[in-house]
Amino acid sequence: MNSALRILTVAAVASGALVAVQAQAQATPWPEKRLADNATHTYCITGGGWTTNRRTSAVWGMNRLANTTDMSARSESCTIKTDVIWRTKNLEGGLRGRTRCTKTIGPRCDSATIWMDFPELAKGTDDWYDYRKTALHEIGHTIGFGHHATGSHECAMFEGEVPSRSIVWRSFTAHDRSHVNASY
Repeated sequence: MNSALRILTVAAVASGALVAVQAQAQATPWPEKRLADNATHTYCITGGGWTTNRRTSAVWGMNRLANTTDMSARSESCTIKTDVIWRTKNLEGGLRGRTRCTKTIGPRCDSATIWMDFPELAKGTDDWYDYRKTALHEIGHTIGFGHHATGSHECAMFEGEVPSRSIVWRSFTAHDRSHVNASY
């Protein structure tokens, strides 16, 4: 009887540890980067290389943030107060996009620049989906999200080409959205 009880106890502890590890693996790192300065994410699109489809992907990403979280997004003319400045650039090493906080206020990012490498994004299939996934991915960095491993869960914050046309790859998870809503 004692050994059976011991086996059940070990199995229960092991199962609980497995559940805890799996739950932790589901979260996107938060906050990995600096958080945005407030809940209103103003943005502008500037420079060359912005076709209608490319511009639409940036606007789509900003609207997706506003429509799925408690944050808002508003287009404006580029100024030193703009939260997100969108640009195009041929990035090195096969990068598809890059985000950098360009102005900080204490621990928060007051202004960030997002560069999109559209020739790199156009390699492969499903460009429309890739543009939007990458736009939302880079926006995720402006509000505090880090990368996660491809197999941990399905959302915009994994690196690389969109694996399918499913909306999950152009979304933040409910868990991730709860972080955003609690912080802004």
